[in-house]
Amino acid sequence: MFEAPDSYRPSPRQATKQVASAYEVEPTGLVSYRSNGCLLIIGDADAVVSVTECLPATLRGFVLFTDSPPDTLAELLKSREIAYLELCSDTNVEGHLGAFRVEARCGGIRINVGAVLLPPNTAFDLILDLQDSPSIGLPVPPIGYFAPGGDSIKRKQALDALAELLGEFDKPKFFEYRPELCAHGASRIEGCRACLDACGTGAIESRGDRVAVDPYRCQGCGECATVCPSGAMNYAYPRRKDSLKRLRLMLEAFFGAGGSQPELLLHDSNEGAAWINEHETELPKHILPYELEALGSCGMDFWLAALAYGVGRVTLLTAGKLTEPTRQVLVAQVGYAGEILSGMGYPRGLIRLVRAGNSLTAPELPSAALRRAHARFAADDDKRTVIRLAVEHLYRQTPWQPESVVLSAGAPFGEVRVDKEKCTLCLACVSVCPERALADGRDQPQLKFIEANCVQCRLCEKACPEDAMALAPRYLFDAQQSRQIRLLKEEAVFRCVECDKPFATAAMIKTITERLQNHPMFQGDNLRRLLMCEECRVKAHLGQPLQKP
Repeated sequence: MFEAPDSYRPSPRQATKQVASAYEVEPTGLVSYRSNGCLLIIGDADAVVSVTECLPATLRGFVLFTDSPPDTLAELLKSREIAYLELCSDTNVEGHLGAFRVEARCGGIRINVGAVLLPPNTAFDLILDLQDSPSIGLPVPPIGYFAPGGDSIKRKQALDALAELLGEFDKPKFFEYRPELCAHGASRIEGCRACLDACGTGAIESRGDRVAVDPYRCQGCGECATVCPSGAMNYAYPRRKDSLKRLRLMLEAFFGAGGSQPELLLHDSNEGAAWINEHETELPKHILPYELEALGSCGMDFWLAALAYGVGRVTLLTAGKLTEPTRQVLVAQVGYAGEILSGMGYPRGLIRLVRAGNSLTAPELPSAALRRAHARFAADDDKRTVIRLAVEHLYRQTPWQPESVVLSAGAPFGEVRVDKEKCTLCLACVSVCPERALADGRDQPQLKFIEANCVQCRLCEKACPEDAMALAPRYLFDAQQSRQIRLLKEEAVFRCVECDKPFATAAMIKTITERLQNHPMFQGDNLRRLLMCEECRVKAHLGQPLQKP
């Protein structure tokens, strides 16, 4: 049988690229836009005249002046059939490509600009905001909205881009939201708001106990899924299981081609991909580029799984300017993952952020950190399951096996501590816990806790009327111990002073009577009624005889 000479065999990196390019991810839904080229320009006369002279013929322009245009400009706009409003201020823009809604104060009256300038049942498709302080100040503005300010080059680039946004467009629906796992709120109490704070597009809004995501404003940045502690928000293109499975296949190909000690280089599909295409031949052979839709679209579940699968180091390559939400998310998540790893005795820097153009060279890893068995656990779409499996594998590989490690505030793992002197076992915390980390004792006055379920959302802490709950971020390495039911508080039963029926805890009755004993409405028999069960209390109020069994 003919055997290809070694010169024809792919290198370890080439083998991984072949696997990566051949892997097909599970498709997701599409979000569709339609633009007819209806453009609203916002700005003063000087700014507007600079762009109307070179406005693409495919666009139909309208103008919202923040001042009053000179007669010559007004005549020019009329000759080009460009309708306008003048002396407008306090402009508010909402929406997205093909469906922008604009309100402004014109002549002292708040108006719907589209209702005045446009035919019925139409909207502005595109917005060119030339104000020094744009109406939308989001780190990632909506598709179809451009705010180049006074920069002439950026204005020209914006006009070129606007000219291309005509017709119908599709993009993937990047997110999947599972409200049953969401820890945003309960009983009108706000808990976790990690996705709201991380979203740079303003696509996520609070809707009571849950959140809502506008798929038209979402642009696939991915930070919402990365920071979500429960896995309620997930990146859908590609899904977690697809990303992990592709990584496993790439590493199998790498090791099969004779590679060793791989380092994973994560980059986005825009500036990062361009940098890789230009510099890949300069990279050391053991560095494996891995393309993501956006750098913020994967977090410590993916990074820790990569280390468990056999990667020696994970590097996040930042090319171009990161938005502030992305930067904050990545720094925080790298920090949490680093604390977990160092808590197990692994060297610092196994997960790091490096800016493109800076040296990728890092201190050589200790041999003990590289001599690890490669994990074989299957890719899973559940975020916390992936983190647990990865950490369990890495924990078994290190000789230093502490019980737990303290994490920084905001980490999605930890325990709940209860001040037993303050707690009355009212169980308000149990009623709001979205992850079933807290539970009652059914027929017994008890408060129980399962640490593996706790996402540190603070709902229990906020719901506690006695201020008896406190969060303690940490990672408990013993998986069996983290899943055990732990008794946080147990209280003696209080029995009705009339019928001897158990109906509350002794601590709760003590707290209530101490607080109300000097209240004018709770004197004499009224205070005694607080010591009765609900049936005896009603009988006493109606003057019916009370009998002990």
